[in-house]
Formats: sequence, C-alpha cells, structure tokens
Amino acid sequence: MKAVIGTAGHVDHGKTALIKALTGITTARPVEQKRGMTLDLGFAHFDDDSGNTVGVIDVPGHERFIRNMVAGVWSLDLVVLVVAADEGWMPMTTDHLSVAHAMGIRNIVLCINKSDTVDAETLAMVEEDALEKCLAITDEIPESITVSALTGSNIDKLRQLILRQLRQVERKPLSPSSHLYIDRVFTVNGIGTVVTGSLADGMLKVGEKMKVYPAGKDVQVRTLQSYHKNLDEAEPVSRVAVGLKGITKKELERGCCLTARNAHCEVTDRLFVRLEQSANTNQRNREVEVALGTWNGLAQLVYFKGTRLAMLKLETPVACFWGQPLAMIRHGGSELVHSGQIIWTHDVVTKKRKQLRALLSDLPEELNPSDLMQLSLNLYGYAPLSAVKDQEAITANNEYLTLDQWLLTRTFCNSVREQVLQSLEGEGIAMTAVELSTRLHVDTPVLEQILLTLKSEDKIRMSRDAWMAGGGASEDELGNDGRQLLARIRASGKDGFEADKEKVVGGQKLLRNLTRLGFTVALEGKIFYATELYQELIQTILADLKVGERFGITLARERTGLSRKYIIPLLNKMELDRWVRRDDNDRIVLKVPVQSEDQQDIHGRAA
Repeated sequence: MKAVIGTAGHVDHGKTALIKALTGITTARPVEQKRGMTLDLGFAHFDDDSGNTVGVIDVPGHERFIRNMVAGVWSLDLVVLVVAADEGWMPMTTDHLSVAHAMGIRNIVLCINKSDTVDAETLAMVEEDALEKCLAITDEIPESITVSALTGSNIDKLRQLILRQLRQVERKPLSPSSHLYIDRVFTVNGIGTVVTGSLADGMLKVGEKMKVYPAGKDVQVRTLQSYHKNLDEAEPVSRVAVGLKGITKKELERGCCLTARNAHCEVTDRLFVRLEQSANTNQRNREVEVALGTWNGLAQLVYFKGTRLAMLKLETPVACFWGQPLAMIRHGGSELVHSGQIIWTHDVVTKKRKQLRALLSDLPEELNPSDLMQLSLNLYGYAPLSAVKDQEAITANNEYLTLDQWLLTRTFCNSVREQVLQSLEGEGIAMTAVELSTRLHVDTPVLEQILLTLKSEDKIRMSRDAWMAGGGASEDELGNDGRQLLARIRASGKDGFEADKEKVVGGQKLLRNLTRLGFTVALEGKIFYATELYQELIQTILADLKVGERFGITLARERTGLSRKYIIPLLNKMELDRWVRRDDNDRIVLKVPVQSEDQQDIHGRAA
C-alpha cells in the first residue's frame, strides 16, 4: 500500500501536534515554532504494520495561507479534518473542507483534537456539530474519532482508522503515465536541482527522461529519494525528492508539473470547466483564484448562463489534465466560490463554439478517457489513438480509420483531402503544412498524416518545404544531406553551384540523384542550377518570342543578366531539352513555355 494523507482545519487546532503524535516527526520549521503557526507545507511519514510507508502533509490553517494549503491537498488519498474540542467548528474549517472536497478528496476522517480540554458532554456536542457540518458540505458523514495529541489518547486508534480507510481507497488516475506537481525546489551539493512532490499514476526511475511543464523542457531523473531512502525507482502515490538533470532551480517553481514524456499533459490559459451541480451561472462574470495541482493563479471566470459550464481565462498558462478537479477561491480571501472539473483545454474557432458547448453539456457525470476521445471525434473528426482503449474494436468499424498515432472518421478525412487538393489547385500554388493547418483548422500533426497519404497517391508533392499539386519527386524524401545540398544550390542562384569547387557531403552520387529526381539541372562544366531557376530563365529568355523566331546570345544575356560563362551552357542545355535549335550563332525557338494566368496578366498590363 502506497498513500499520502494530509491534515486540514482551522489555525491552532493542533494539526502539527497531531502529526508529531502520529509520526514522531515535527513538521514545523524554527520560524513556525517561534510564531506558533504553520506558514507552509510540512512533511512527515509513518509505517503501517506491514512496513508500508504513508506520507503525511501538514498544511497551514490561517486564512492568509490558504494557497499553501491548497497546494498540499491535490494528491491526497485521505484528509484528516482536525477540529479543536475547546473551540469547535470554525470558518476556516469550512473553507478547508470545501476546498479539499472541490479538489476531489472524498475520504475524510473527522478528528476532534484536544479532547483533554473539555468534558465528555462538550466533546460529544462538538463531534455531533462537526459531523452535521461535514454532511452539509460533502453530502456524506465521515468516520470520526476524538483524540488528544498532547496526552496521546486514541492516537493509535486514529492510526488504525486511517490505515483501514486507506486500504479501501479507489484512485481515479488523471493520466496513464507518471506525473508530479512540484511543491518545493532547491539545490543540493553534488546533485544540483531537486524538486519534491507527490508522485501519482505511474512509476519513476533513475535515468528516466521526462518533461517539465509548462515550459515543456526535457529533463532526466538523476536521483530519487522517498522518505529519506535512496531509490532506483519510486511508486505512486508517495512523497519523492527528484534530482533533475538539464534544468536549473531558476526555471522551476511550485505549480510546475514533472511528467513522463507520453503523459497527456496540456498547457493552456483557457479552461472549460463543469461546475458543481448547485452552481448558479446566471450571474456576472468575476475574477477568481484557481487552484489545481500545486498551482494557483488568477483567472477571469466567464459563465455560460443556463448551464453548468464556464470558461476560465487564466493570466498565466498552467499544466493540467482532462477531467482534473479544481477549486475556485474568492480573490483575496479563503472562501470557495466553485468547485469544478476540467472538461476541455483549448479554445475553438467561432463556428464550432456552439457545437462544443452542446457536446460538453452532454458529457456523463462520471468521466472516462473514452469520453474525451468521443468528444474530439465529434467536434474535430479525429482523436489520439492512445486514448482508445479497445483499438481493435473501434478500428474494425468502417466509420473510422487510423493514420499513424491518430484515429479519424472517414467523413472528416475525405473532406480534408478534398479541401487540401482545392487549396493547392492552380499553377505554382504551394503551401506549407502549417499554412494548410491554419486555413483548414486542423491540427498540424493530423494534417501531415493526411498529406502523406495524398503524396503516396501521387496527388501532391513537396517542394521548398511546401506542398504542391501533382505527383513526382518530393523533397521530404531526400534526407538531411540531400535537403542541405539542395538548399546550397538554390542559394547559389544565377552564379550556379560549381561542383568542382565545392565540398559535397555524399559526393557526386548525391548531385546526380538530385538531378535524376528533377530538383536540379546539370549544365556543362559541372554547373548546377535549381530546376525552378532554370525554368524561370527559360521563361525570361523566351518571353514574347514565337515558335520559329530567332534570337542571339546578346538578347539572352541582356534578359538574364548572365555572363558568357553561364549563358552558353544554359543555351546548350535548352537545346538538349528541345526548347531551341542552334543555327550558327543564332537560336531558333522550337516551343514556348505555357504562362500562368498571373504571368499573362502581367505581360498584358505591360503591353
């Protein structure tokens, strides 16, 4: 059994003393001990009878430190709600329980502390009142116990109650892969940058390559420690300290998320959320503080009236997961405004917003990963194949097809294919994948797979990193050396690429291959022109000339600006390609290039 629990409750109700009695560990720092108040998260642990370790997070109880409290509860399997017998339920008790419930914590143990300070009748009244308030907030009556951290009364029973509840915990993973919201960052001599947090939903191993969001930076696990023990691998859910390679302390802060590379972590400043069932959305938009994971920040809350839906416009991007619970707290206070669940993490084009709202409103109350897949298929026509649990069953359905790592509806795929071909229709039209993606409102990775299918059917090809209509050689197949050499030849322009004077990785074989595939043209003297430049020079020389007309070298030089060194090999190549026939010092035009409509218009205006 691996688990992490935490305390919650009003300031000075004995949370830190209770943890000391439960674990033997003092979580309060010297400055906190001096002030008699917890200011930030504290950490402890204890073992069960089988040697399993349970992590414990101590949270501050004062209203001013509610944000620190929230950062401690995101990953908890259970919350011990502490109420002092001599003071009873207090406003911050309500706020703490409300926030914990909003963050998805459903396992609560009500602990009436300081039982030694009141008589039995008062103790019973405080416990009964607290149970009623728990019911009002959570719609459930938690198990309860009365203890004294000072005398040790019932501390062992509290430990057994916690362990019994933990054995019954059913976790709902946010992601199939490991992730950790960072709550502390520091440096250690000999290790470097170290982060701590609660590891959730997957194993973590020394040497593993991971990512840190929202920056999306690649890092590697250098060291692992859990409960003061060095490890080669750590299991969820447990408190871990992770030494990271590839990032500095300055690049990290509380709220960053360390994830496996394949984790479905989104970075966004727009969140569509479904609010609690009793939420009133027929009110004015407002500013709130949003808490999810260990992150908190300001956001504009925009209600969708008549529904339980709302949009959060965050001031700064956050790393999050679909289906993740979050809390919205009154700006500058500690009162819970709303609880909610992330149901969409992207803005959409205007014409799809109405459809998106309808789809979000129809989501089931209990969310499953398959709901996100179906949501994406219905809205966009595609979804990540990794989100599909039963891939064999769904791909056997003739309505769908798979392209690389994507599942697409056939209707969507056929529509995009037609739109791509229409967009590229016309002489000389070329568009990059990003340009097509923007025009068609399709994610670039998905569109690239559709483009590759069209290329395989010889309907489009790539030229200069852009797609064009028609078959033939495609630049994306040249390899890195081939593309680099082609770029050098293009950069040479009219001066030509002189193979005898240049170093070529891959040698003459690579040059011959570029010419064979039609990307370059070889002139006499091992001079190479890019094919598009050669065609442009032909257009320039033969402009306004008719079949059978004569012209001399002087006219060709004047029109192209080429010296004799290049114009003679160029004219000889045109002769080989049957554009002209030589007659002494003249050339006779055998055919003329077909001009595009744009070129014809230009010549018409010039005339």
